[in-house]
Amino acid sequence: MRRPLAFPSCVCALRICGGGARAPAGRLGAMENPTLLPGVGPDATLLFVHAHPDDETLVTGATMAAYAAAGARVVLLTCTRGELGEVIPPELGHLEVGRQLRLPQEAGMDDAGTGPVAPPADGTGLARERERELASALAALGVGEHLWLGQGLAAPASGEVVFRDSGMQWGTDGRAVAATTVLAGSLSREPLAGEAALVASAIRALRPDAVVTYSADGGYGHPDHVRTHQLTMAALNLAARDAGDAPGWDVPHVFAIVSDRPERPLEPGVPRISVAGNKAAKAAAMREHRTQVVVDGDRYALSDDVWRDISGVEEFVELAPPPSVCGVL
Repeated sequence: MRRPLAFPSCVCALRICGGGARAPAGRLGAMENPTLLPGVGPDATLLFVHAHPDDETLVTGATMAAYAAAGARVVLLTCTRGELGEVIPPELGHLEVGRQLRLPQEAGMDDAGTGPVAPPADGTGLARERERELASALAALGVGEHLWLGQGLAAPASGEVVFRDSGMQWGTDGRAVAATTVLAGSLSREPLAGEAALVASAIRALRPDAVVTYSADGGYGHPDHVRTHQLTMAALNLAARDAGDAPGWDVPHVFAIVSDRPERPLEPGVPRISVAGNKAAKAAAMREHRTQVVVDGDRYALSDDVWRDISGVEEFVELAPPPSVCGVL
């Protein structure tokens, strides 16, 4: 595990301005007057905790790229491989679990894959594809450190484990809810305390200056996003305590991602923190997540075919680590 990068003298001129750290124009590539998180400078270590590959790019990619370009140590922890996600490209449609044909180009395929003798997709192929996509996306963001929950610094003492995508379905209010069937080994079905302990181990080892994850409702309700928030909050509490020879680490700054969904406005008086990050790097990373995202110039669409503008501005709120989480620890 590498240590925080030495900071070039030209970037030491970063100063706090308007609540965020501001860098000289030109130092960070295509960004104009980039702003960073308040109190978290370019010599910091940041840990981003996300549920599936592509989440890191869609909602925090510009911020991750800005910090990486500034010389900060940026680490991503991903909880699942998103093996139950939808697949956009027709030529990869056979990777989607339970695929239902919905595009004219897929007339020669059935739900099982590319022919009548192909076995039904079980998510293994999509998991491998999304692993590759994530590696390419992180390279585009300039992020060189990545962990899977259950592996590496976040592995249990008994040996590495894999947490599955829990899946989801859309509720009547337009928000994600739990799938009808959630398989054993899925992130949202495994014990929260055990998952939190794994993330706490990573936090003690990394000693981050800031941790970034979802808000309590996961942004749009996906069970894995909600669980990722829960396990991260619980891990912050655990990580502050010593564990054997590993000294505890009290993370100075914790940030939640602000959802752009209108049905979940922030409570009055909660200040938003805007980070003006690296839009070009974010767009490049989005292109790498081709099973999940289509990019056309400065706009993108997910599997819902709704086009949205790519933004280099991402919003957060600062949280205080809880003294306990629902009594589960």
